[in-house]
Amino acid sequence: TQRTAKVSEVVAEQDVGAALLTCSLEPAQWERLEVIGEVLGKDYECRKQMLLHRLDLTIQSFRWSPRAEERRAAVRSVYEPLRRELSARSHVTLAHVLAARHDLSIVTKTTSLASRKHTACAINKVVMGAVPDRGGRPSDLERPMPTWDGPRGEGGRKRNKQKRGKGHKQP
Repeated sequence: TQRTAKVSEVVAEQDVGAALLTCSLEPAQWERLEVIGEVLGKDYECRKQMLLHRLDLTIQSFRWSPRAEERRAAVRSVYEPLRRELSARSHVTLAHVLAARHDLSIVTKTTSLASRKHTACAINKVVMGAVPDRGGRPSDLERPMPTWDGPRGEGGRKRNKQKRGKGHKQP
């Protein structure tokens, strides 16, 4: 039909990339993949619960200020509807894993120049400002000399003294 042709044309223009999973899996591998998915889902849920709890505590600490007391109803009317939408449950399923594309396997450090190029903003310089170097690196510290020991030289021998041992005749 005409609609199918149009959809095919649009999809052909947008390259979605190669699939990340290109091989077929055995039944045992599917079971293992499901178990791994469950474990990762539980871990993700735990982490998300922690972040949501931190968010709640942060908002709660903002409410302690005198200015926030005056605006408590306004803060509540804005925050609570947004907070209700946030769930700790993971919505990632095995279907998402199968639909993953190759570009998801490309990992870049969040501190790399490529990443910072898109996330850097002028507010960082305003809020942070110039921070003095306070030191404290372990490599900068030297071990203190023990109080019972003097500086060590050449093992107690004098430089001009000859070494004497077995097999050496004294002059």
